[in-house]
Amino acid sequence: MLSGAKARSGNAQNGEPNVKPTNEDTVEISKALALWAHIMDDHELDRLGECLTEDAVWDASVFGGDPVVGLDAIATYMNAPGHAKAHHTTNIVVSEGPGDQVRARSKGLSLLEGGAVASVVYADDLRRTDDGWRISRRVIHLTWPHRR
Repeated sequence: MLSGAKARSGNAQNGEPNVKPTNEDTVEISKALALWAHIMDDHELDRLGECLTEDAVWDASVFGGDPVVGLDAIATYMNAPGHAKAHHTTNIVVSEGPGDQVRARSKGLSLLEGGAVASVVYADDLRRTDDGWRISRRVIHLTWPHRR
């Protein structure tokens, strides 16, 4: 069950109304996005299920490679050499999404090996589970340094 009273609007896919997140939802979603960064920086990849769905899609193809699906595949990807050393999630905006999902857009700053900084935009779809809001799909867009 979705938390809070939800206003519904039309134009959703498959005839289902869109979910408009409440303030309570927005706080919980913001916590899930921030928790992801802490889990990454604390190297606690066994906790990814606290912020991602079991069938989550992780699309960091902007860095090369294909999207990965599922907690185990995402953990393996995150554990690979070259991954950022520190993650900072900021500027979170939550909006309605199709069916029982919501969308979030946030920015991320990552500290890379050697002190370089990368800036990204995270485009997330989130689903409410029995344990709370979880990211079901994340697409990463690199904004700095610019990819050519």
